[in-house]
Amino acid sequence: MQSRLLLILLFLGIYTSVLAQLMPKSPATAPAPVPRTTSAQFQMKQVAMGDTIYLLKKYFMCLLRRGPVRSLSQKEVETLTRSHQDHLDWLSETKKLCISGPLDGDGDIREMLILSAFSLEEAEHLIWLDPAVKAGRFTVEVLPWWGPVGSKLY
Repeated sequence: MQSRLLLILLFLGIYTSVLAQLMPKSPATAPAPVPRTTSAQFQMKQVAMGDTIYLLKKYFMCLLRRGPVRSLSQKEVETLTRSHQDHLDWLSETKKLCISGPLDGDGDIREMLILSAFSLEEAEHLIWLDPAVKAGRFTVEVLPWWGPVGSKLY
């Protein structure tokens, strides 16, 4: 019984911590408002593996593939790349971007991002605000992904 109570208290602590981080700063150049679902809660579930219970949260994996627009000047590419990075910085500052990075090799998928959003619609909206996506430099695929809350990369 004590372990159950401890687990509930731990969940509530994590939940309130996550909600506190959702209050984004509003930079002067913030993109358009994000559509909200009727329920402003993250989707979470518990999964038991042996005698351990894991708390999973639904994140959204965004795959940025090579887009159809490839015939840009070097200056245009540099400007678009800087705008793309600024957008990623904004997503990070507002606690929407969990992790991102380019993929190795010369494949079609150029970059992967994990977003923390309330819904698929919000994640799609956030990624479509990216100037490089708008310009056709990337196409986007957004996939729901269940990840353990508090997990870290090693």
